[in-house]
Amino acid sequence: MTKKIAEKSKLVNLLPDPEPPAAPAAQPLVAEDAATQRKAYTGVGQMMGVLGRSSPLGKELAEVKARLREYEGSVPLKLLDARTIARSRLANRHESEFESADFAKLKGEIEHAGVNVQPVKVRPIEDADTRRDGVQYELVFGHRRHRACLELGVPVLAMIESVSDKQMWLTMDRENRERRNLSPWEQGQSIQRALQANLFSSIRRLAEESGMDHSNAAKALRLAELPAAVVAAFSSPADIQLHWARPLSEALQKDPDGVLSRAKAIAGRGTVPRAPKAVLDELLGMAQVRGLADKRHLKKDGKTVAVLTQKAGGALAVEIRQPVDMADVEALLKKLLKL
Repeated sequence: MTKKIAEKSKLVNLLPDPEPPAAPAAQPLVAEDAATQRKAYTGVGQMMGVLGRSSPLGKELAEVKARLREYEGSVPLKLLDARTIARSRLANRHESEFESADFAKLKGEIEHAGVNVQPVKVRPIEDADTRRDGVQYELVFGHRRHRACLELGVPVLAMIESVSDKQMWLTMDRENRERRNLSPWEQGQSIQRALQANLFSSIRRLAEESGMDHSNAAKALRLAELPAAVVAAFSSPADIQLHWARPLSEALQKDPDGVLSRAKAIAGRGTVPRAPKAVLDELLGMAQVRGLADKRHLKKDGKTVAVLTQKAGGALAVEIRQPVDMADVEALLKKLLKL
């Protein structure tokens, strides 16, 4: 390309330096103006001006420069061993997320492609003790993609960039909201970790810098502060809705022992999926108010396999939780109905 420019320059007739225009007597020419005028008539300036206006080579140069500008400030991509990347201490994905159908689908897509098409982002770990364990990077975002690659045993396509803890949290939060929103409880956990790490002076400041609604951020934080027993009452923390933060917090303030007792009773019924709203009602004591009066548990080998509930009006509900002998259910029904 340099050779082409040199050949083109031979065809350009350089103009001689013209006499500078006479300046008014009372207003001498300032140094900056004189330099500007001389620069406009240099040989290189004339040559590049002609090339830029009419030469195909000049247009080609302009196109190349434009393409290069597109990559200014970009972070290079690299394939990394998934085992060299550690989960961030500010990670905002609950472990149950990695057992979901969405994660299974993502894992299948990565397995088919052989690599994660959308790169994760990592930052180098400077701590020598951590690096001795073979870990060289910490995830900034892309925990689901990294976990999938780790389980599949394939390399991870990653961007590597040194960022501060605060920048990492903001980037992680923004990336998650753009791709797949966190559940309100996960969002609350993320906010709680950021505040505990003193990345922000207050939740209001966190909301301002991240672009969150302050009211929603405060509600999410309330969910993160719920006792573990209350969270465990739900089939998944992701079931807890944002607008339940206030009633749950108020119930815990008024009757903490009652709420915790009901939460443990719900969790003790096993891992059978539970309707989130029904769990909320029971935690708040609404089940008794609505007339659920008598419950009988049918157990086998110490585990509840069926629950019979008789409402105050006489209606009977049967909940089968595991394979059960219907003769046993019938006997319990007769006992409950005093037949």
